[in-house]
Amino acid sequence: MSAPLDARVLHIGAAVAMAVAVAGLVTSVRTELPVRRPSPVEATAGELPRAPTWADEQRRHHDNRLRHAGNLRAMASARPDLRDAGVVTDAQRAEALERRARNRAYDGAPPTIPHPIAQRDWPNCMTCHGEGMRIAAQTAPAICHTTMQSCVQCHVVSNGPVPGAPPAGALTETNTFAGLDAPAHGERAWPGAPPTVPHPTLMRARCESCHGAYALGLRTSHPWRQSCTQCHGPSAAFDQRPPLAESP
Repeated sequence: MSAPLDARVLHIGAAVAMAVAVAGLVTSVRTELPVRRPSPVEATAGELPRAPTWADEQRRHHDNRLRHAGNLRAMASARPDLRDAGVVTDAQRAEALERRARNRAYDGAPPTIPHPIAQRDWPNCMTCHGEGMRIAAQTAPAICHTTMQSCVQCHVVSNGPVPGAPPAGALTETNTFAGLDAPAHGERAWPGAPPTVPHPTLMRARCESCHGAYALGLRTSHPWRQSCTQCHGPSAAFDQRPPLAESP
């Protein structure tokens, strides 16, 4: 009697499992109800005008994605003319050197970044610093060396990349290191001779970064001459030996 009873129990269990599966399949099927949409209303004279569509706004204001690029092109095109030289006084030069020193730990150190940045979005640095740009009353100088892979590897923010970040120097120990003062002028072989370059030229290959048309107190009197080392020789006080591949 036990064998037929066991078979009957198995049959009943299989039937129950199949019924549950069929019920789940039926209940899982979504039934899409008809969507009731309001009938279009025709605008008549005297009513409010129709709101503009996105296509209308695009035709009116152009694509929003091009606004930022258009503003950058407008600022880049408003660069000073190379022929507008001007005369730099000793007071302006001293003020420029003092302003330059405030943005560096010591003379020759990489300048700090005086504005918030996104640490993982370094290519945006070249948007303003690739060729230099004047933004309202601020000037973004051109990069003075060839483009590296990570700007923030050497240039750190002065007040933290994001709000609430610790200020620069908060996590470092104090020390008594004092850097040398920045040289004010290069030496001349004789009165009237072109002055020598008073600083190392390593990582400073683009002289227009500090001495070009965008510069203030350090601007050269002849920015239209683009080959600076043709007249201004590097100082012998620094290691200015050419690379081995360029040696005769």
